[in-house]
Amino acid sequence: MARSNGVTRMRYVLFCLAKNWVFCAAFALGLVLRVITMLGFPPAIWFGGDSVSYLSTALHLSPGTSRQSGYGIMLFALRPFHSFFVVTAVQHLMGMAIAVTIYALLRRYGLPGWGATLAALPVLLDVYQIQVEHEILATAAFGFMAMAALTLILWWHGERPLWATVTAAVLLGTASTMWPIGLPLLILFFLYLIIRKAGWRAVAAALAAGALPLAMYLGWFDSTYHRVAFNYSDGIFLWSRTMTFADCAIIKPPADETGLCPRVPAAKRPAASIFIWERNSPLNSLPGAKFSHGKNELAMNFALRAIAAQPAAYIRDALDDFALTFSWNKPPHPSAQYRSRYQFTYATDDWASAATGRALARDQRRYTGGSLAPTKAVQPFAGWMQFYQRFGYVRGTMLAAGLLIGFAAIAGSWTRGGFGRPRGWGGPALFPCAVAMTILLIPNLTADFSERYAVPAMPAVCLAAAFAFLPRRARILAEPGIDVPGTEPAGAVTLCTEPLAPAPAAG
Repeated sequence: MARSNGVTRMRYVLFCLAKNWVFCAAFALGLVLRVITMLGFPPAIWFGGDSVSYLSTALHLSPGTSRQSGYGIMLFALRPFHSFFVVTAVQHLMGMAIAVTIYALLRRYGLPGWGATLAALPVLLDVYQIQVEHEILATAAFGFMAMAALTLILWWHGERPLWATVTAAVLLGTASTMWPIGLPLLILFFLYLIIRKAGWRAVAAALAAGALPLAMYLGWFDSTYHRVAFNYSDGIFLWSRTMTFADCAIIKPPADETGLCPRVPAAKRPAASIFIWERNSPLNSLPGAKFSHGKNELAMNFALRAIAAQPAAYIRDALDDFALTFSWNKPPHPSAQYRSRYQFTYATDDWASAATGRALARDQRRYTGGSLAPTKAVQPFAGWMQFYQRFGYVRGTMLAAGLLIGFAAIAGSWTRGGFGRPRGWGGPALFPCAVAMTILLIPNLTADFSERYAVPAMPAVCLAAAFAFLPRRARILAEPGIDVPGTEPAGAVTLCTEPLAPAPAAG
C-alpha cells in the first residue's frame, strides 16, 4: 500500500509538471543562466568592504558597526562546507525559489499558467537578479526572506492561520538584521494586520514573533560593544543624504557639529553617498573611527537639524534620486565607477583597498580552510553572461509600469466597494505595492540611490501588477468581505487544476 501511495504521488507530480510546461521551460532557462554564471565566475563575486564585513562576522561571530550583520550568520551556518561555491549555490536556489513562489501564489489566486509564468520571468531571467545571487552580499537572502513572508501573508483568502502570521513576522524580523529596510516592512505588516482586522491575537503574536530576532540582534550587538544598537552607521548615512542640499548658514549647527558642514557649493557637490567614502570627507576631520558611536551620534544630530531646517530641499533631493529608479538606462550613480560594480565585465575586481584586500585574502583562507577565493572569469561562460547583461534585464521604466498597474489594481478594488471594507481594502495588490514602494523609496530618504536596491523590490512589483489581471471571478473572490453564492474561495485554486484519477486499489 505504501508503495502504491508513493507511485500515486509521483504520478501526480509528473502530471502537474506536464500541465505547467510553460513555467517548467522558463524555470529551466533561469536555471541554465545561473549554472553558466557559476561556471563563468567561480566561486563568488566580491563587493569591497561590504563583503569583507560579512565574512569577518562569519569568522568571529561579532557584528559589524557599518551595517547590519545578520547575513554573516548565514555565512557562518554554511562555513562547515568551506566553500563560497556552496554559498552562491544556496543563493541561486533562493532566487529560483522566489520565482516559484510568485508562480504558485498567482496560480492559487486563479491566474492562468502562462500569466503566472510571465510574472515570474523577471526574477528567473533578470541578469542583475542573477548577479546579486552570485555576490557575497545580503541582497539575495533578504529578498528571499521578504518574498517568503509576502507569500505567507497572501496565501490565504480568508482567515490566515496563526502559525503563518508568526512565521511571516519572524522572517521579516530576521530580514531586518540583514538590511535595515526589513524593519519598515515589519511595521508595514503590523499596519496591514490592523487594516485587515486580523484580530488582537494575530497582531500580538506578530509583534512578539517579529521582535524576537530584533531583540536577539540588539543583545548580540550590546554584548560586543556595550551599546544597544543595530549599527553605528544610520546617522552617518542620513548625514550623507543631507550633504546634497545642506546649508549651514540656514541650519546653524552647534560648534561640535560644524565640522560636518559641506565645504563646496551645492551645485558642485557629488552624489550623497560619495561623502562617506571620499578622501576629503568632512567625516575624516573628526576624531575617531568612521563608524563609531560618537561620530554616528554627531552625524545623526546634524542630519536631523538639516532636515528640520530645509525640509523642502530634503524631499526634493530624495525624490530626485528616487526617480532614478525608473530610468530607461542604468544611471551612472553615484558615479560611473560605482556603476561598474554592477557589471559582470568587472566581476574579477574585488573593489577593495590595499588594506581591505589583505584582510579579505586572510579571511578567505580562514573560511575555506587555506585557499584563496578570488573571482575568476572563465571563458566562454563569462563572455556569455557579459553579453547577456547588455539586454537581459528589467529596465527601470518597466518597473514603473508594473507599479502603476499594481496601483490600478488597488483602485479597481475601490470601485468594487473595497474602499469601505477594511478587510478587503485595496485588494490583494495592496500589500505587494506597499512592500515594493518601501524597498524602493526608503533608501533614497535615508541614504542614496543604488540600482542594487531595485532587485529585491522586483518580485513584489511583479505580484502587484499580476493581481490586476486576475479573472473576474477570481478577482472578486480574492477580496475579503465579498461573498458570492455557489463559489469556492480563491484558496481552492491549486497548481494542478485538473485532478488526477485515483489509482486502483492495491490488490
